[in-house]
Amino acid sequence: MKHHFVLHSDSGLPSKIMKDLIDTSVFPHDFGCGIRNEEDILSSFHKRRIGYSDKMRSIVHDCLQEQNKDLTQKEQENMQAFANGAFSITTGHQLMICGGTAFFEAKILSAVALAGEAQRICGEPVVPIFWMASEDHDFEEIASFSVNKQVFTWENEYAKGAVGRLGTKDLARQLNSFEKNAELSDSQRSFLRGRIKAYKESDTLAQATRRIVREWCGDLGVLVIDGDDHRLKLAAQKIWTMELDGALSTLIQERTTEMLNSGYKAQVTPRPINLFELLGDSRKRVLETKHIEPHRVSPNALIRPIYQEMLLPNLAYVGGGAELAYWLQLGKAFDALNLPMPRLYLRDSLVMAPVKTDDLLQKSKLAWRDILGGNKESIIKENLQYNRLMKIETEQYAAPIKDAIILWEQKMLESYPEMKSHTEAIRTKMDALTSKTIEQRYRTHKRRNEDFLKRLDSLFEIVYPDNIFWERTSSYADVLGVLGYDPRDFLVEKMSTIKAGTHILLG
Repeated sequence: MKHHFVLHSDSGLPSKIMKDLIDTSVFPHDFGCGIRNEEDILSSFHKRRIGYSDKMRSIVHDCLQEQNKDLTQKEQENMQAFANGAFSITTGHQLMICGGTAFFEAKILSAVALAGEAQRICGEPVVPIFWMASEDHDFEEIASFSVNKQVFTWENEYAKGAVGRLGTKDLARQLNSFEKNAELSDSQRSFLRGRIKAYKESDTLAQATRRIVREWCGDLGVLVIDGDDHRLKLAAQKIWTMELDGALSTLIQERTTEMLNSGYKAQVTPRPINLFELLGDSRKRVLETKHIEPHRVSPNALIRPIYQEMLLPNLAYVGGGAELAYWLQLGKAFDALNLPMPRLYLRDSLVMAPVKTDDLLQKSKLAWRDILGGNKESIIKENLQYNRLMKIETEQYAAPIKDAIILWEQKMLESYPEMKSHTEAIRTKMDALTSKTIEQRYRTHKRRNEDFLKRLDSLFEIVYPDNIFWERTSSYADVLGVLGYDPRDFLVEKMSTIKAGTHILLG
């Protein structure tokens, strides 16, 4: 296996707001702060030492203990460290079937790596935590995954409400049928069977996902927490009260407006009340102020980060670009609750590519940074010197015609001065005609460079299959299918730099 790495700061993948967050010198600190170096970690460490109560730590520890049974040695060490005052690095995700796409696993490994580095830098225990988004109700978003371009979709016409509460016995049956008929390598089949077993032997999707994460990386010390717990929700009563009174939503809207005025887009549109109510197997949006028992309250995407930070002593949150963008809308709400906002760390990305990809890049005189987030047509124009060549050619080829037109216009106006508007119109038309051959000449250059274009098409199909970035359409099982083994520990080692980016594995 070969490995390449491209920093997010050198890549075209991150959005403008994420690029600015990474370069904190140009990003308004009131909106939030990223992580660039060890000093940023230490700053968060000193800031977070204040305000996290022993009572809250005890409540969260008891919930973690009850939610996670039969701990591995590393889980037990981190559980004890948490009880004794450890800080945390958290990431979270939807309960995707079999993990969904590959960034599910990449995100967890980013958190593990950052926690290890933070512990080294701070000299005190830092534990990685995976927050299960068990209360999301968008079933379609979690119901599918792909392996070797074979797509599985969970058929469940009764699915509604918080997805973490869904039963998984029928899911296991459907997956078992898929596994028997799918074309899989031995490593992929073993990977899939382990996850099918988790669904078969669990009662709910939340329980099964916890088991899947723990079986995959429990020996790395990841602690899994489910926020759909009445004790945790009772401990966060202050959030629900303020949001039901409109206090937090007003502040979120104010910050969102400030971001819009600064030229950034709002990732999530705030609502007057950013809460749902859990009623039986349904999850209904709260539309008016009313009393809701804490165990029935369910936060939406904007309130969930605040809920999470009230419960956990986080130094940083590891997330994707779209995810971190809505955290940046929450700064004023954090201030109102006297909660420190964690540093935001743009997670590492992952691409699995065939070995031949390096040859394609070399022959095309391109680097990985050119492809990641690059625009194919822009790359073609740059490599065919479109702007320079077409401008110079157009000027050279049109010069004799323009000289002739100028001479013609002079002669015409000497004899027919009243025809000035006519001669100007003719000159403008001829200028347009001389420029009209630019696209025809560009297409000719493309035909002359057909080999380069074919290589570029191959590169983009590898990195963007069906025009979707690799990790957003392929699963971690696709990595196993190419390599024949799990590169988990290798990736954690490579991610332990505090400088996130895209990891390209070639096999």
